[in-house]
Amino acid sequence: MKNMPRIFRAFVPFALSLLALTACGGPQPPTTATTSTPQPAADEPVLPADGAFVGRFWISTTPGSARGSIIVFLPNRTMLMASCFEPFRLSEWGSMGESIRWIEDSIPIQAEVTMQGRDALRLQIVGMDRARSYVAADVPYVCPDRPSQDGNG
Repeated sequence: MKNMPRIFRAFVPFALSLLALTACGGPQPPTTATTSTPQPAADEPVLPADGAFVGRFWISTTPGSARGSIIVFLPNRTMLMASCFEPFRLSEWGSMGESIRWIEDSIPIQAEVTMQGRDALRLQIVGMDRARSYVAADVPYVCPDRPSQDGNG
């Protein structure tokens, strides 16, 4: 070190200190199949159907549902239910295993979520025989015409 220029003699201890600090992070776990898959945080619930239904507009295809009924599960845990001819509803939703839960008119609702392909959603509500079915909405989407009250179209 005596033959090195003065600037390098001052830099070497600094570089060694910096190297030592970066090495203090501890050993990193090996990357394996079990650690390479992103895992949810401890306070983040696992979403059913891999969460593919979240953040999309779904149009009801369930026979007997109000015309133009839609449902949206937002990532911030707000659910929007609406139809073209009825008032909309905002509720909080959450997940539990393969099911989701929300409140409708002070009644807790629990439903098993199934994705049938990328663009089909099925909600089997606990206690109901018939499932609610939905298809992904195309953009743009316009509400269907309101049925005539006099029966003439």
